[in-house]
Amino acid sequence: MSTELVDKAAEVNAAIQDPTPTVGTAAPERVSLMRGLPNPETGEWQDVAVVEEMTGEDEEALDRLSTKSKDLSYADYTTALLARAVTSIGTMSVKDDPSILDNLIIGDRDLLFLGVIKATYGNVRTFWVLCPHCKEKNEVRVNLDEDFSMVEPTGDLTVLREVVLKDGTSVKVRYLTGKDAKAIAASGDSPAAQNTSIIAHSVSWDDDRSIGVKEQWAKSLSLADRKVIVNTVLDDQPGPSLEEVNAQCAYCDDDITMVLDWVSLLFS
Repeated sequence: MSTELVDKAAEVNAAIQDPTPTVGTAAPERVSLMRGLPNPETGEWQDVAVVEEMTGEDEEALDRLSTKSKDLSYADYTTALLARAVTSIGTMSVKDDPSILDNLIIGDRDLLFLGVIKATYGNVRTFWVLCPHCKEKNEVRVNLDEDFSMVEPTGDLTVLREVVLKDGTSVKVRYLTGKDAKAIAASGDSPAAQNTSIIAHSVSWDDDRSIGVKEQWAKSLSLADRKVIVNTVLDDQPGPSLEEVNAQCAYCDDDITMVLDWVSLLFS
């Protein structure tokens, strides 16, 4: 066979070869935060974050983490998940310093979680749900933009809130962060112990007292003062709210109620 024919055959073979499959990458999702974080150099608040879609590698890493750490708190799990999917907050790189995620208020962390779900699946998630009445499977679509209500902040999230105690004195409290949530989870399942931890971590002091001193002060408060502080902290928690999703069975027309949490919304 002549050199010219060999070259032609090689060209034909190359042309009919299937191209090597490539994995597409979704465009990053921009998430507008309610408070964000202050720039460590300028002090200016930065409230725009960038998140990426999650991959099978991320899913396996989080599964290993859950399997390895049986007592893993939700706050710790959320930090680990966001550290894999959030690339930046303003000019700050999360990849370079994942610890900044713990300084976000809880509502902003939930917004990022929701942003990761959108970056991974789009604005609609589809689930197959068994009707509790006729036992038939139904396709239920959850619109991530419409099916979850948003609790808007009642004031400036960068400003401390004032709580007046029974004796007329006042203390200032801040919004809980991811770091606070970890500490509160570590305080145990007792509601009383958790209330002590909430107070100790939310009340702001001018001096640099230890957490042990703060907890002892929280324990010394009257029940009425403890309640007003805890209620102030917990009743004003802005952010996306996970609620029941209601649908109608396509077979028997009865109502179907689906309850989701952030993790099942992402991985189920």
